Amino acid sequence: MSAHPAKKVKLEDLPLCPYGNNCYRKNPAHFKEYSHSDTASSSTTTSEVKPTNNKTLPVCPFGATCYRKNLLHFAEFSHPFNLLNPDADSSDEEEEKTTESTKPKETIECGKKRKAESKEYNDEEETEEYNSDDESAYDVKLEKTFSKMNDDEKRLMIERAFELKEKLKEKLKKSREEAEERKKEVEQLQSKITEGALLMEGEEEVLKGTHVKYFELFPERSYKQGSAAEVHFRLAESQFYRLLSGYATAQVIKVEYVCNPILINKFNKAREELKEKRGVEYSYPVLAFHGTAIANIQPICETGFKIPGQKGFQHATDSGYYGRGTYFSEYPGYSMGYIKGSTKLLLCQVLQGKVYQCTQLITGAGLQDGYDSHCSPCKKELVIFRSDYILPQYIVHYKLNAGEFKYTAHGITKELIKKKLTKIRKLYKKAVTKKDQAIFTGYKFAFIGQMADTPLAIETLVQRFGGHVCKNEYGSNGKKASKKAAFAYYGFSNYDAPNVIICSVAEMEATTPSMELQAYKNMGFQIFYREDFLYDSIVEGVAKSIDDYVHD
Repeated sequence: MSAHPAKKVKLEDLPLCPYGNNCYRKNPAHFKEYSHSDTASSSTTTSEVKPTNNKTLPVCPFGATCYRKNLLHFAEFSHPFNLLNPDADSSDEEEEKTTESTKPKETIECGKKRKAESKEYNDEEETEEYNSDDESAYDVKLEKTFSKMNDDEKRLMIERAFELKEKLKEKLKKSREEAEERKKEVEQLQSKITEGALLMEGEEEVLKGTHVKYFELFPERSYKQGSAAEVHFRLAESQFYRLLSGYATAQVIKVEYVCNPILINKFNKAREELKEKRGVEYSYPVLAFHGTAIANIQPICETGFKIPGQKGFQHATDSGYYGRGTYFSEYPGYSMGYIKGSTKLLLCQVLQGKVYQCTQLITGAGLQDGYDSHCSPCKKELVIFRSDYILPQYIVHYKLNAGEFKYTAHGITKELIKKKLTKIRKLYKKAVTKKDQAIFTGYKFAFIGQMADTPLAIETLVQRFGGHVCKNEYGSNGKKASKKAAFAYYGFSNYDAPNVIICSVAEMEATTPSMELQAYKNMGFQIFYREDFLYDSIVEGVAKSIDDYVHD
């Protein structure tokens, strides 16, 4: 309750509002200061409208700041102003001053208050529609007040005003359409990030084809916001460390991001089917590890997982304690137990759908009716029964008992590669001029990438100095491989095994390893040498220490 109730004022004691019952003001204070009786309204509405070109019209109490829109009001009162320059001097100023001097003091004060209120109103009500920066849109200039125009001038001004309004509407519509387009672009990008589809450089082209590409990712000290490489590496790294137990000193040293367009399309299709069947909440994949022999990693990444029952599938251990499917675990330690000394794990996206939790051993059993996957009683093993529910996405390379973590340098600039190649070519030219001698007796070389000369020229040079070149051929997917690739992919043993693998600088520094290099890595080869070992040894006349030529 108010401590000081306002005194009631009789309506008939208040001065009449100039607009009577037609007043459109909404401020309660205005109604306390002025009367709006029917008499005043009647006199206002029934009064004869004066000619529009009459120069003796009374000045509106609110002058140029009046924001009324009723044309009848402008026909009754004068509003002296310059539309494009309200502060400029005009012939109406004298009239305004004269009129104000004849007004009562209350009316003048009310006019000042009204101007202040009008300014606040204009500031609050200003909209985008009138914030155009197109100066040509405001090609409406009045030298007279509206009340002093003749009918033709008024009509012309109103027509121009409507034209201006239509122009502003069109511009506003266009701005909104552009804003909607930008909004859609942001939503699409956000959707890609949410779905894990943030693209690496060159990945978009890969997704349009059928070939598999591997992107090598390394730990970076600097945080590159928006970098797809960093997002992928940190995702795989964090998944590895988050549920790692029993291997406190294990470190992720490298991650290979696998981009297989065929498997990605199959996986996305299966996910949509699962969404329709079970609902959105069951369609989200989980990231889980799978341990297998090194020789199996690349075939899995290129052709996908084989499920028990499919042609070519063989159990590596048992027939499945919790179902006859493929086993995964979110805990890397579980998967490490199946690789026997290897330091690579597959990290896959897995669709688990509706999970059947086993309470006991169901060795070799099929998928339970009404479910999409099984899990062990401890919930640490997940069993998948469909190959298209699995997408191999990362190959995580790690070290055990690696000690204190340190960032290692990787990759060199194109300019530095060019300098190294120039130096190697000079050494090669010197080497081919030397006399033949047995320098490389006992060495069995394999070459990866483009050397300083053609493969035949390099083979001839090695043979001149007592070495042997292993002629292992590689196909694009392993099917055409005659020896070593066949061994790497299918377990054949009739290939010519090298004891020194020479890899070109450009090949070693490439973002994605070639099929040849990847095949050797899958077979367990971890050390590769530079070709300048050959040329320096030939020039010096003795085999140099090969450890000095290891690729960094």
